[in-house]
Amino acid sequence: MKFIKKTTWKEVFQNWKIAEADNPQWIHCATKIKGWSDWESWRKHTATQLNLQNRNWKIYEFDDPINEIPQMLIGPFSGWQSRVLKKNLSSFFDLISTPKEYKNFKNNNKIISILKNQSFGADLIGIFREDMNRIVCIEGHHRAIALAIAKKEGMKLKFEKPVRIAFAKLPKDEVFLIDKTLKRGSSKK
Repeated sequence: MKFIKKTTWKEVFQNWKIAEADNPQWIHCATKIKGWSDWESWRKHTATQLNLQNRNWKIYEFDDPINEIPQMLIGPFSGWQSRVLKKNLSSFFDLISTPKEYKNFKNNNKIISILKNQSFGADLIGIFREDMNRIVCIEGHHRAIALAIAKKEGMKLKFEKPVRIAFAKLPKDEVFLIDKTLKRGSSKK
């Protein structure tokens, strides 16, 4: 990966908001499924659990997205983690290496659309686990799964523009926040 620039959580969150906050599916998930009043409250809940607002953020560009992104770790979200045996330790490639999950995601309309349109324009968000030297995905799971499938199938993809990720370091003494976030979940409760 290549360093691009420093940024702020405010800017990272604003870009996330632009990408998702007006999407009816995400609004439905935030309000009807998770019980929040709006998209922003839902996403800020997760950010607060991981203390994202108090971290130093940088933007990097992937050198080889089809190989790098599938190796990122799946984020601490119950819907994703329920599909793997090694909670908070499995990559997207690990997930689709299970035949059941591969078939499930291969037939998922959102994944089909991403692969068909090669819509990798939005930046991803992650945190860098210093204990493992690995990136944990916070935002961009469907795109990461699509790339994992493309890699598995040997697809040749063209990227219209550089694929980037905003991430901050998660020190070794704060790694417990990942398990705590998964345990608490993103529902309002």
